[in-house]
Parts: sequence; structure tokens; C-alpha cells
Amino acid sequence: MNRKLEKRVPIRTRVLVLFLGTILVGLLAASITGVVCISWIKQSTEDVLTSQLERNLKSIVLQKAVAADARLEHYEKYIEFIKDYIEEIYQEREHMVEQGHMYFSPVDTHDYALTRGFVSEEMKEDDFREELLFFSNLEQVLSPIAKSNEKLISTIYAGTKSGLLTSYDRFSYLSVPDPGHEMVYDFFQSDWYNKGMTEKDVFYTDLYQDSQGRGLTITVGSGFRNEKGEVEGVACADFDITALFDEMLFVDAGENALSFALDSHGALISPDAHQVTVEDHTGLSQEELTRLRDEKDGILETADALYVSVPIERVGWTLCISVPTQTIRNTIQNSDRYIMHAYMTFIGIATVIILVAVVIANRVASIVTQPIEQLGRDMRIISEGDLTYRAKVLRNDEIGDVTSQMNEMVDKLQFTMQQLLSSQRHADAMSQLATVDALTGVRNKTAYDDKIKKVEKELAEGKTEFGLVMIDLNYLKTINDTYGHEKGNIAIKTLCQIVCEIFSHSPVFRIGGDEFVVLLKGTDYQNVESLLAEFKKRIHMLERDRTLAPWDRVSAAIGYALYDPRKDTGMDSVLARADQEMYQCKGDMKRA
Repeated sequence: MNRKLEKRVPIRTRVLVLFLGTILVGLLAASITGVVCISWIKQSTEDVLTSQLERNLKSIVLQKAVAADARLEHYEKYIEFIKDYIEEIYQEREHMVEQGHMYFSPVDTHDYALTRGFVSEEMKEDDFREELLFFSNLEQVLSPIAKSNEKLISTIYAGTKSGLLTSYDRFSYLSVPDPGHEMVYDFFQSDWYNKGMTEKDVFYTDLYQDSQGRGLTITVGSGFRNEKGEVEGVACADFDITALFDEMLFVDAGENALSFALDSHGALISPDAHQVTVEDHTGLSQEELTRLRDEKDGILETADALYVSVPIERVGWTLCISVPTQTIRNTIQNSDRYIMHAYMTFIGIATVIILVAVVIANRVASIVTQPIEQLGRDMRIISEGDLTYRAKVLRNDEIGDVTSQMNEMVDKLQFTMQQLLSSQRHADAMSQLATVDALTGVRNKTAYDDKIKKVEKELAEGKTEFGLVMIDLNYLKTINDTYGHEKGNIAIKTLCQIVCEIFSHSPVFRIGGDEFVVLLKGTDYQNVESLLAEFKKRIHMLERDRTLAPWDRVSAAIGYALYDPRKDTGMDSVLARADQEMYQCKGDMKRA
């Protein structure tokens, strides 16, 4: 009675509801998945573009920094040459004094001239007569350097601890004192002198604007020593780095890109640095500038731009480039539009498919009614294991034919199951024998061929983390011919045992009389190098153990290859590379 009171829901209605519900759920799931995928693609695209941009900018800045460093190193060569020359003439001081001549500051000249000055007004020419004669010899080395680098070197000079300042400059006449007076400059208080007297190697001063308007300048110097090894003074040159600065900051990094350089104090390096603050020029706060200089990878990303920096260690400078983040966003927005168009097209096509599917489902449901439902119930009973049950034939049509044929199939299935149960153990035993090597107990060539098919299928599914190891027993024929095949079998089993112990997490196959293959998986795949080293160590110990019988001192060559989708088309190519490495190993063992 309860079943009669139950509200009847036709199969057609059930099919339609279920079908439409499934489609709607699938569409909703696809929509959510699409939104998630779009977000993921957008983020991934931004990450990839940002990473690529970082690498490109890093490469550009690094090249510029290397070029600038090379130029600065070239400047050092001039100073080292001058320092070496001064130290060399110290070795012949008496001769140089005899050959020297007195020199004075030029009255009016636009040519290069050797000039002199003292650290204080109390010092007189007679106090420095010997040094003036000695340092007059510098002209022969300073002249070609200064004249060949007129646009680069402003002044070359040397100050001694006794108080004499010798310089070489085209525009020396600008600082000539009144007649009867000497040029006085207390260089003992200067940065370049104090650094040179204490630094062991070539040093650099901070950047400054040349007092005579010849551009952005840096002083490079080095202390020089007398014949006793004592520091006597400092040799320096002022270099106009305006051209170096322009070349260093000329970077083609795209529209709105900005290149700039900071000195060792974090100040902006620029001919107009006194007019523009580093914050105004770069758009970074002082805290952000500090972070940019201190970042290990030299990369700083703000809301507005991406900054990349590379230090020039030689002088403590930092070379930087920035690119607006809007450049990346514009590219991502273009990609988003294409993705959204594709997604809307997908929704339109899905809607059409739903409508067509509803029509088809309604038609099918109207034809398939009670017989198919009854058949389903009968099949469920049989599928649950009751092979004595027979389905009811309700009417004489195609469904009735299917029902009759199903009953016949169940009869045959019941008989077949009985036969299968009795022969299952025999089949299992035969299968085991067919795939196991009788001598060693590992898998044989048949099992290897079956495994190849499975691995090829896994490759098609994208599972590519595997490798092959080839092992070949050496001197098997010699052992067989000399001691008999029984001893050869012992050698084969000994080698097999070693292979199985070392590659304990991977299947081992004997594919020939003296050949074994290991299919690397899991931890063996990850630790293949250490496992190969252990194998070679074990073989090396056995070969040299003269307490063992000849057939126990097994020798074997080994080679391996890991699957690389860029090189390999399948298992055969991996095996070929492993085989080639194994034969290379065999050749190396013969030559050893």
C-alpha cells in the first residue's frame, strides 16, 4: 500500500533532471575552474614576465658594470705605471739628481708643463733642491701619458712627505703665484694624500666636480716607496669620468626605463648631482635606496617600478636600472582579454550542447521505460554475485532478446567461473615461471619486454621520472672455457646479488647471458650517482681480492642514462645511451 501512495516520478523525468543537474553542475564547476585558471594564469604570467624582466635587466646592468669596472681597472694601470717608474728611479737616485734640472711654474702657457708647489710658505727652493732635480725626471714619463689622454686625465701629480708637490697639467698657468712666490697647497690635509700614505694598493677618492669646470672627476692614486721600501709620498691622477658616466648610464631598457648610479655614500652620481636629490631623481625613499643597495640579489620591487642593481666593488658604486611595473601589467591585460574571449566562447558552445542534449535525453527516456528498469534490477542482483538468479523476460522485443541472451551468458559464466577457480593456481604458477630467470631468480627478458610496454604507456601519460642502468659481466667466456659453465653461473649469480643489494628499490632484469638491466625508480633514481659509486667500489674490491676464487672475483662494466625528453623518444633511446656509457666503462677498465 505504501508503494501505491508513493508519488510516481517517470524515468524520463528522472533522466532529464539527472542529466540537466549533471550538466549544470559541470558547467558551474567549469566556470569556477575557469576563473581559478584565469587567476592562476594571470599570476603565473606576471611572475614569468617579472622573472624574465629581472633576468634581462640584471644582464644589462651586469654588462655595464663589468665594462665600467674594466675602464676603472684601466685607470689603475696608469697610476701603477707612474708609481713603478718613481720607485724605479729611486733605485738610481744619485744618477737622477745629477741628470735633473730645476723647473718652475710656467708664466703663461697653454701647453703641458711640469710645475711645483710646497706644502707651506715657510719652505724654500733651497730646501728642496735635490728633490726638484730628482722629480724633474718625471716629465719624460708624465708627458706621453698626459698628452695621449688629454680628454681623460686632468692632472697628474705626486706629493712627498717632505712637502714637495710635483704636477703635470695643461692648465697649470691658471694657478701660477705672483713673481717671487711659490705655489702653496697644504696637501697633507687632503683626502688623496692621507689615503695614499696608508693604503697598500691603488685607491679611489670620492667623486667631485673639477674646480676648473672640466667635468665629473675622480682621483686615483697610490703610495710610492724609496729604495729602502719606505713610503715617500703619493702619486695621483684626476680622471674626468663624464664620458664613462654617460656610457655607463646609456641603457636601452624600453620606454620609461631609468638608469642611475650611486656612489659609495649612496649619493646620486651625476654632473648635476648638486641640483637634483637622489630621492627626486629615482623616486625611491632613503629607506628603499638602502634596501636596494643591501639586497643580496640586487632586486627591489615597489608598487610603481622594478629596480635592479649591481655593485661596482672597485669604487663602491652601485649601478641601477628601473622599469615601470605598468609595462608588465599592460602585457598581462592583453593576455587577459584573449583568455576572457575564449572563456565566453566556451560558455556559448556549452549552452548549445546542453540544449541539444536535453532534446536527445527526452527522446531516449520516452522509449526506454519499465523493461530497461527491470532489466537493470535483474542485472544488479546478478552482478552482486548471485549466479543462480535469472532475469525476467517481460516482452518480446530487443530488450527481451537482450534479457534472454544475458541469462544464457550467466549460465556460461557460472560454468566458466568454476573452471577458472580450478585453474587459477596453475595459471599463476605458469605466469610466475614465464617471467622469472631460473638461474638468478630476478625478472627475465620476457618480464623486461612487458615492463617496457608499461613504461612507454606511462611516458604517454607524462610520467617521465625513470632511468636505466646497464651492467655487463666481464670475462664470462673465459671463466666458462677455463673452469666450466657451473663456475660461470656462480659468477653470474654473484654479480646479480650485488646488483640487487645496491639497487634494492628498483626492479632488476637479466636480459642476456651476462647482461642485467635496472629500471631506476624512487630513491634509486634520486641517488643514482652514489649507488653507481658504491657498485664500482664493490666490484673494485672483488677484482683485487686474491683470496677469492677466479669466478668469485667478478668484474663488471656499468652505465646509466636518465630519461630526458629533449634527447629521448622512448625506452630504446634511453637504453642505447646507457649501453653506450656501459661500453665506455668497459673500454676504460681494459685500458686501466
